[in-house]
Amino acid sequence: MFENNILEILQESKIFQGLSDEYMGMIAARGDLINHNQNDVIIEEGQTGHPLYIIVEGQVEVFLPKKKKYYTQERPTRVKLNRLAPGDCIGEYSLIDNEPASASVAAIEPCKVFTITRKDFLEIINSSDHLAKIIYKNMLKVLIKRARQYSHELDFCF
Repeated sequence: MFENNILEILQESKIFQGLSDEYMGMIAARGDLINHNQNDVIIEEGQTGHPLYIIVEGQVEVFLPKKKKYYTQERPTRVKLNRLAPGDCIGEYSLIDNEPASASVAAIEPCKVFTITRKDFLEIINSSDHLAKIIYKNMLKVLIKRARQYSHELDFCF
């Protein structure tokens, strides 16, 4: 069903590092590969119920839009938060806490993303304590790295 390079990228993705081929096969079987054109909005700030995305090809930008679709307030400008590339994940905050998306994500160039619904993700996690431990540890590392990077960037603002 999936091209070999997709499995390789999933194995090298930050949240699936260290998983066996058996686990990777189970994950790959539960997901979908979706193509996005340049400038496609993949996630909108405030959106609920979106899946976990793993970038397979291309790059995306994480941002806070000027106009908040699900809110009445407006920002003075669009705020760029991050640029992500193959192997990076998006949507992990909402996947973990089941809250609306805290930012928007758009394709900077044509890209492919591998998606896993929250339901499928929870079924995967619940299938093995060992698998859950690895994935959650990897997610925590991703979140800590982003927080440290953000703290470092803020340090240069003052």
